[in-house]
Amino acid sequence: MTVDESRTWLITSSLVITAAQMVFLITAPVVGFPLQYPKNLDLLQIVTPVFLGYLGAAAHFIFRNPVPEVSVQNRYLGLLVRGPLAIYVIVTGSALAAFGYANRADAAAGTGISVPNLATILSLSLGLLAATTSVINSYLFAAPLPGGTPGPDAR
Repeated sequence: MTVDESRTWLITSSLVITAAQMVFLITAPVVGFPLQYPKNLDLLQIVTPVFLGYLGAAAHFIFRNPVPEVSVQNRYLGLLVRGPLAIYVIVTGSALAAFGYANRADAAAGTGISVPNLATILSLSLGLLAATTSVINSYLFAAPLPGGTPGPDAR
């Protein structure tokens, strides 16, 4: 995976994940998913800022000319760009599916996943994402230092 392909992947996946999470969590109470207002919005406050940060860095980056060169080991870049995002999507999707199933109307009382437990699961999956993708994002979308010189992350 090249540097530009990585940038495209991060931008696209951040847009898709942000839209999917927002649409799902906002409409969940209306469509019968067992997550009520305002708890659905509390979960949005946990998951959305990470992706908005990625998109904000990308939006700032596109106005940079010339684009700073980034030296990278392309052999591993794709794995570290796609892998954490895939894990985040799988864990988050599984957690939301398990929450919905465990808290369905005909589930035995007291067997469901609590909203605080769901929030913990989402925070843990975001932690993995932040530990990897945030570092990669800082290199791929490096901001210049005052005076127009590239930041320490741009090489």
